[in-house]
Amino acid sequence: MIIGENMKTISNSRFFIVFIMLVLFSGCATQKQWQYSSEQESLNNTKINKTVSVTPFNDHRLSDNTQMIAMYLIPIMPFGWQNLNVPEGLQAHITSAGWLWKPTEDIAKASAEEINKSHLFKEVFFSNRSSDGDLVLEGDIRSTKYNRKIISYGLSVYGPMLWFIGLPAGTYDNELILNFKLMDKKNNIELWTKDYRQYISKTTWLYYQPSDFEYSSMLKKILIQVIQDIQSNADSINHKLQSDKMPESVMSP
Repeated sequence: MIIGENMKTISNSRFFIVFIMLVLFSGCATQKQWQYSSEQESLNNTKINKTVSVTPFNDHRLSDNTQMIAMYLIPIMPFGWQNLNVPEGLQAHITSAGWLWKPTEDIAKASAEEINKSHLFKEVFFSNRSSDGDLVLEGDIRSTKYNRKIISYGLSVYGPMLWFIGLPAGTYDNELILNFKLMDKKNNIELWTKDYRQYISKTTWLYYQPSDFEYSSMLKKILIQVIQDIQSNADSINHKLQSDKMPESVMSP
């Protein structure tokens, strides 16, 4: 009888833990969709009187994804993890399903919208053809790394019991590294270029599971800095554009 009761208690405990895991990660059934909200339109005067086409960004990310979530089930193993260089390529993240995100186009379109509202240029728009504008803003995606851990404290399926007493359930971080380059393609002149990086790292708890899809907010911070940097270099950019128009006889000493 005692053995039977103990087995029943263990069975109930396991059922309870599995139930908690299902509740905690019920977000896995939810897809994440890219959304970007630009700033309000600026009242500033145009700094550079040129139109700019923003073409789809070049994808220079590493292509490998590591899926080792099940490692948390192994006794003594402290956690399971996901290390993703192309996070939108996976259909199941720890707390979300697939991501409806096309970085090469979505980041480029958001960049065009944000910079256009700043009134730095006459007009900025997304286009598949660099020849559609007087200038072209090119971008390289260097990293969209997504790293996530589920912490089991070496206790396998019993690890989540420690979450109830306040220990962290996991961690995640997002990284976004981009390069922007403003070009006068017609004359093959690089007018301005710069690299940018944003990084977010958070701890998750049993009752607090923040969004693990923070690339939109990171892009917002980058684009605000891009606008400030182009604005501070506007005189230099205009000078390069004017120098290109000068006849060789005028430019020669």
